[in-house]
Amino acid sequence: MSLLNLGFAILVIKITICVLPFVIGIYFLAAPEEKKRDLRNSLCNKLFGVRNAIAYPSFARALLVIGAILLLFAIAATWFLILSKFFVSEEDLRSQILYFLSRYC
Repeated sequence: MSLLNLGFAILVIKITICVLPFVIGIYFLAAPEEKKRDLRNSLCNKLFGVRNAIAYPSFARALLVIGAILLLFAIAATWFLILSKFFVSEEDLRSQILYFLSRYC
């Protein structure tokens, strides 16, 4: 018996796609100012060779926008990849109601 089958591997990938953007988005939104400045300094140093090439207020605003987009993506991915199969579709619900009414009427 194999410990890792294809269905489990796909589930792990789906969970990763759902959880990782959520965690990164929360980090971008809730990180203290000091961590955001360190992130800006290291990013500017790697990209431009200067530690303060991007102004902090615009960098902080960009982190807020990126964090919000990542949270929305994580919520949408969680719905479509994991949660949508656990809810009854409208067509199934309609057919169940019609079946119930036809039996008892």
